[in-house]
Amino acid sequence: MATLEFLNPVAETEFHHVPPAARAGTGLDGRTVGLFWNMKPGGDVALRVVREKLAARFPGAAFRDYVGSVGSSVRLATPEDQDRMAAECDVVIGTTGDCGGCTSWLIHSMVGLEERGVATASIVARHFLDDAQRSASVLGLAGLPMVVIDHTLNNATEADIRGMLEPAVPGFVTALTEPVVEDARPAVAPAETETLDGDDLLDCAAGYNALLVERGWSDGLPLVPATPASVARMLAGTKLAPGTVVAKALYPGLGVATVEKIAVNGVMAGCRPEHMPVLIALVRAYEGLGILGKTQAISTGPNAPMVLLSGPVVERLGLNFGTCGAGPGSPSHVNTVIGRALRLILMNIGQAYPNVLDMDTIGSPNKYSFCLAENAGANPFEPWNQSKGYAQGDSTLSIACVYPGPDIYDITATRPEELLDTLISMTGSYNGTASAGRWLFGGRGDPTTGQKYREHHVLLLAPVHAALVASHGWSLDDVRQYLHRGSRIPFRRLGLNIVKPQEAALAAAKPELSWLLDQPDTLVSIAERPECFEVFVTGGDGGRSQFYYGGSEISTVRIEEF
Repeated sequence: MATLEFLNPVAETEFHHVPPAARAGTGLDGRTVGLFWNMKPGGDVALRVVREKLAARFPGAAFRDYVGSVGSSVRLATPEDQDRMAAECDVVIGTTGDCGGCTSWLIHSMVGLEERGVATASIVARHFLDDAQRSASVLGLAGLPMVVIDHTLNNATEADIRGMLEPAVPGFVTALTEPVVEDARPAVAPAETETLDGDDLLDCAAGYNALLVERGWSDGLPLVPATPASVARMLAGTKLAPGTVVAKALYPGLGVATVEKIAVNGVMAGCRPEHMPVLIALVRAYEGLGILGKTQAISTGPNAPMVLLSGPVVERLGLNFGTCGAGPGSPSHVNTVIGRALRLILMNIGQAYPNVLDMDTIGSPNKYSFCLAENAGANPFEPWNQSKGYAQGDSTLSIACVYPGPDIYDITATRPEELLDTLISMTGSYNGTASAGRWLFGGRGDPTTGQKYREHHVLLLAPVHAALVASHGWSLDDVRQYLHRGSRIPFRRLGLNIVKPQEAALAAAKPELSWLLDQPDTLVSIAERPECFEVFVTGGDGGRSQFYYGGSEISTVRIEEF
């Protein structure tokens, strides 16, 4: 018989309690009902149906319409929006929770209103109910009232929406008038250290992996047991104390990222002690993404954090910057375990668990591990670390959240224009990625501060392609300018994924461009500025580069040798 002792990888979360607003219990006559639409398609129809039915039942009720001030295809309510609704309304109905980002942000807005003393009811699709409830719990109001509809409003007709909402109307009355019963059961946290028995240590390791899969702590691949001894060895890779807090509230679940919890997840991923400074930098860089770290983690889209390493750390740790640099295989072992550690950290510290807060529709293998190193020796341009404002001798780590992108296969081009036109044949016609043209309608924004973000696309440029571009005297800025000019799509097509009418979204975000409504065939770039196209030289000898549509700005930190 053998016994395996292991450490719990799950972090505590930053928590505060929000008491629910008082409910009067006497109906809605004489009250003002706010109707908040986050601009998800179909939500306006849903609120119209609810308004009709409630107005018929409570003829003395008044109604006011609201949309969020930040965002594009999803409009988020800022604190100022919430203050205005609280001042003008007695109760608020919000819609729609039927995707990862819109559900979490809708709940964020509704919890904010409850905190301001306004009773709310959130319209949530059944598939996203667990996501909504976890989001409410993270924000401190586990009993937040929700009205559940059977399906999402995506691709639904008005008749479909009416059929779902009409039977749900009594639920709104209950949610807005009857007292909220909060879930008073305390969460039972697993012990920090546990043991498993088995026939031998191999049997214990199998049991360990089965247990972590059962609890949802695994990424689905075999894990290295995080024993006290292996974690202690890992912690020897940094002089920081185990309890040092690297991130106080890591998105999306506001987990407290201590050095010890980072080490535990690093061991599970297969990392070594010398990787600890990089793992700490991973957390700092992800935190540096700001609110986009949350938005991308909870999305229904296949967003993945791409890790880009530059500087002396590449050779010191033996990262693969050449053939198969993104894996798989033994040459990319270090890349793989570092990228995998980030996924485990986002799950077990950030609470981005599938079907809980991570609502990715299909998923992406890039989420397992996506870590690349700069091929500095083959880079004819300014090194990546220096382009981000760091010194030549600094090791840097960058994170960019990206959508899947195309292979750029070109072995015949002899001029930069020919090579880049191969990519533009995609970026100048495809509007099926959410970030294409989103800047026109508000782009990404932080509803807590109003800060706006620009999404940066990433071109992974193979050395032979980089050499071709540089041999003609082109700089990276020339590449960005060319891509910005060429990656243009008619305005009428760029807005297809933005809720109608386009006029409202465009007027709120870019009123100076309202003339596009009268000239819908005008070509408009998928990115707001040339600087939104990033170039990272990596890979082996071959005529194939890669392009990834952006979902965030790029966060870069210096890797500190603590």
